[in-house]
Amino acid sequence: MPLHDHTALLQKPVRLGVVGKYLGQLLLVMAVLAIIPLAASLIFMEYHLTLRYIIVEIILLTTGLPLMRISASTDIQTNEGLVITGLIFILSPLIMTIPVMGSGLNFIDALFETVSAFTTTGLSVATQLQQQPQTFLFARTYMQWIGGLGIVILTIALLLRPGAYIRKLIELDESSDFVSSARMYARRILTIYIVLTGICTGLIWMADGNFFNAITHAFSAVSTGGFSNFDNSLAGFHSPFGAISVILGCIFGALPLLLYFHIRQHSFLMIYRDVQVRTIVFLFLFISLALTWVLLHDSQMTFREAVFHAPLMAISAQTTAGFASLDVTQIGAHGMLILMMAMFTGGALGSTAGGIKLYRMLIFWQALSFMLKKATVTPHAVILPRLAGKNLETDEINRALLVILLFIFTITCAWLVFLFSGYEPLAALFEVVSATATVGLSSGITDIDLSPHLKLTLCLCMLLGRLEFFALLVLVYPSTWTNRRS
Repeated sequence: MPLHDHTALLQKPVRLGVVGKYLGQLLLVMAVLAIIPLAASLIFMEYHLTLRYIIVEIILLTTGLPLMRISASTDIQTNEGLVITGLIFILSPLIMTIPVMGSGLNFIDALFETVSAFTTTGLSVATQLQQQPQTFLFARTYMQWIGGLGIVILTIALLLRPGAYIRKLIELDESSDFVSSARMYARRILTIYIVLTGICTGLIWMADGNFFNAITHAFSAVSTGGFSNFDNSLAGFHSPFGAISVILGCIFGALPLLLYFHIRQHSFLMIYRDVQVRTIVFLFLFISLALTWVLLHDSQMTFREAVFHAPLMAISAQTTAGFASLDVTQIGAHGMLILMMAMFTGGALGSTAGGIKLYRMLIFWQALSFMLKKATVTPHAVILPRLAGKNLETDEINRALLVILLFIFTITCAWLVFLFSGYEPLAALFEVVSATATVGLSSGITDIDLSPHLKLTLCLCMLLGRLEFFALLVLVYPSTWTNRRS
């Protein structure tokens, strides 16, 4: 019997009852979360949107309640967890197009906006934001806040097995009770997330003086989402301190969220012991200096302007937040290449940031270093790849390299679609990298007039990048649904 036939005998397709039951529970959670923008529409007296949110509630409740009543096993397989994750990130944007279309967008544009929101990307086709309903502005940043929190919990929960670093990050060992430990983890993350959002809201409110701007920008900053109430993003703030406060919120979100718990439990010195924190600080400085030089020499900015804009743009790109203090087209080709490298790398694993994640890049570097060392030592020498004082497992290395490869493959395919549509190569590559890394910085391609097939291409990039490919790939993999053992 061929090898693939033996493998087929071991494959376990998803159980529809399990998928339905837990998807129903998530839909009911979405119904509870949707009460917030519904209440906001009442506060802002935008009753035409209130009606649309009531329709959303009816859809979520009438779908979620029957599904939740399904009798199914409490033991969820890995493929079932991935399918549920993929489905909720597809269904949530689809359902939320109903209220978003109430702001004047057609279905494709509304879908683009909601996918960008739930994936915490921040690319937008909405225009004249200052004239948009307040409920619309509030709801799309709130969706980013939900997406940022949800993806952290779901991603880490699904990565329990691949290595010691993940187990350390969520404080689970193999003897721990999964349910109680997962609940403890979720409570800690939720508490940290709310506290960071509150701190960020306070900082922006003090700097700008407008509470609505403060809470909406805090939602999108801590989730590293990037939606702003202003067409010109950070440049819309009256004071530079408003923009700086938003960027501080992006830094909060791009660090491992559980690190804040360790700092509270032990000491502030914990922040210096984390390899990802040291790496991201180095990259902030390096990208800022490189971008300052580009703005001085290529864009002919004054020293004061360059020193202000370069760190803001560098940190926004590295944290994958996507806020902009100036138009990307002003920074020139060299500046765009620098920002693309930052966007591609992204923030820390266990944070709300997108991109490949710093820890995977560090794994790649250590794997490369290990290969080079192995080629130079004696045949009997025993050396192992190590990172942060621990041996790297083979599965951990393979998974990191596979994610990097899938990122590159997705970016290349989407880039070709834009090239065939006649777009300038560098601008198209920048847009695709921004979408796949869930950043939201734009080279000017994303707008209301972009062709529907290109908007959908970017939507697919955003979903693949945010779910890190596996959830959507498992969703469309035939053996996920077919029992080949029979």
